[in-house]
Amino acid sequence: MHVGTIKEIWRFPVKSMGGERISAANIDYAGFADDRTWAIRDDETNEIATARRIPKLMMLKARYLTEPTTGFGPVAASRVEIEFPDGRRVSSDDPYASAILSMYLGKRVTLIPRPAARDKAAYRLTQPMSPREIRYILGMSADDPDPDFSWFSLKVLTNLSKYTTPPGALYDVYPLHFITTAALDSMNAIYPEGNFCSQRYRPSFVIETNPELTGIVENSWRGRDLRIGDALIRCNHPTIRCSMPGTQQPGIHQDPNVPLTVMRHAGQHLGAYASPRNRAAIQLGDSVELVDQANTKLYVWFDDVGRRVKSQVVKAGNRIAQWQEQKRAPSSAVKSPYPLGFRPFTLVKREQESSDIISLWFQDPERSELPRFVPGQHIVLAIPQLDGGLVYRPYTLSSPGHQLDSFRISVKREVGTVSDEPAAGRGSGWLHDQLAVGDRVAIKDPNGQFGAVPTDSRPLALISTGIGITPMLSILQSVAKENPERGVHLFHGIRDPQDFAFQDALEALKQQLTNFDLQLYVTGQGGEPPVGSHAGRMTPERVCAALPDVDKYDVLICGKPAFSKAFHDGLLACGIAAERLHFESFGASLGVDDGDQTAYRIHFSQSEQTVNWNPEQESLLSFAEEQGIDANSGCRYGACQACECTLLSGEVSYPEDIQPPGGKNKILLCSARPKSDLTLAL
Repeated sequence: MHVGTIKEIWRFPVKSMGGERISAANIDYAGFADDRTWAIRDDETNEIATARRIPKLMMLKARYLTEPTTGFGPVAASRVEIEFPDGRRVSSDDPYASAILSMYLGKRVTLIPRPAARDKAAYRLTQPMSPREIRYILGMSADDPDPDFSWFSLKVLTNLSKYTTPPGALYDVYPLHFITTAALDSMNAIYPEGNFCSQRYRPSFVIETNPELTGIVENSWRGRDLRIGDALIRCNHPTIRCSMPGTQQPGIHQDPNVPLTVMRHAGQHLGAYASPRNRAAIQLGDSVELVDQANTKLYVWFDDVGRRVKSQVVKAGNRIAQWQEQKRAPSSAVKSPYPLGFRPFTLVKREQESSDIISLWFQDPERSELPRFVPGQHIVLAIPQLDGGLVYRPYTLSSPGHQLDSFRISVKREVGTVSDEPAAGRGSGWLHDQLAVGDRVAIKDPNGQFGAVPTDSRPLALISTGIGITPMLSILQSVAKENPERGVHLFHGIRDPQDFAFQDALEALKQQLTNFDLQLYVTGQGGEPPVGSHAGRMTPERVCAALPDVDKYDVLICGKPAFSKAFHDGLLACGIAAERLHFESFGASLGVDDGDQTAYRIHFSQSEQTVNWNPEQESLLSFAEEQGIDANSGCRYGACQACECTLLSGEVSYPEDIQPPGGKNKILLCSARPKSDLTLAL
């Protein structure tokens, strides 16, 4: 029976990212031979990442730059390009590809080619998903009936219990997935605002069904074959839909009512899984026929009997898993002496850069090669205090991104006032006065949204003052290695000549970078100013006047909050587009004691943790890190907005000089402290 024609064919070069439409596809028994030849590995869990775990993957798109060779496993070599929401692109052979993805996703990841089928460890789950986690992913509430996985074969259920994807492939359940226009039209008729389009569901192919076919027709094709050209494809069973199609995707708005509509009106099924039965090819416009089979009713009968048996087995397994989850005691695990997400590093070198700045080099005794980072990013140190507690401090890396044997930070001694008495910063004071070569300190790997990709070609304008030179030094050294002909202007302000840290390094960079221009501004009167420097304060107007074709630059600004904001606003007024301006701030932090010592209950909804607030912590950001919960962060002083988080319930307070974000129920973790019990979307 003729049911329609092939309307769309899709392939997805990188798992969980958007793909590209193609006119034809070669089909193997394991699916499209050129589909999902790359994946993202979560470096923390060492698992292949999915959008269920990292939803921001859904906002990325991938396409092939070189066609993969036919087949599965390592022989399917290819080169891909990944596009970010802001239009930036990075190729898989860029040495900074994984670092750029880590910066965007807010966690350490690696872009990897599809592992071979024999490498089962690369596909294995660190810990099977709990029934509660499955409900969350499927968008189900606690009152909904148990999800029905009895549709799946025993082989598929075994794979799902042990592996992220079947070894040798990067699809979730079955090799192919298709959807019909009849099914999409049916959902759009029920909920037109949902924009039920094929891109929401990322099918292998779309069948444009005949006009007389209405509803979710593929549900009735279970156990039957589709003939598409020379290809024969078995319809396994309807696709169980999770919450992911309701998330935001390129060109598609976020709408949680989309999965709810499918759950209520389609029994949580839309589209169908399928398996190829031969090697062949399909093309756009190919006729699709539903093959008559004498044994279809018998197949469905046996399948239904098997489903009832498997349903009881799955329910029993869920009850056992729930019992094990409840019985699992957190104290049974070996407790690390370091905060979750941190590793012990050894200080191997320290060097005085100026009267109040030191550089510190750290190595990881367990890793000979450290992760590459995007220059401009920071690491976080867990710094011990006299009372036995820890304070968490971010320090921008001053080493280049390609230096993989050690991390270097350059720290200015911060001095503030406590009880009307001068006091060194709790972080910088310890690093200057207490930390010695050979000592260990807990460090979190590079993170942050501030940085410049060295392999990009757009010219750079770097604007800094004081210790804000550290990210600029990292950027300049990295560009000198990867792209020495790139145009770079550095505008840097200092008070006195003796405050000019890294002068020798910057002079050396003039010899390495073909198109490097250094503009130094000196505001103090003491000492002999460096040759070629400008007297007086650096201003946005002076910077704009020194930049040819100012609108062609990516601009990075680093200084204290008032400096960063003034230059951001001033450069906007000069005509630089907002999307070209990136800024980060720094400043002394001696802690803010608001006098409230209440141990409020803090609930982290996504990680499903409820803990008592520690009033000794400076902010909700440092408190979350103490609990081992990942949160995006940048400046930690309320300027960069990178740590913005959704407050689901409760109230928070801020220091007087912090401007809260304008969005509804949005807070800045780095500056906020609780005023009541809280629920945070973390």
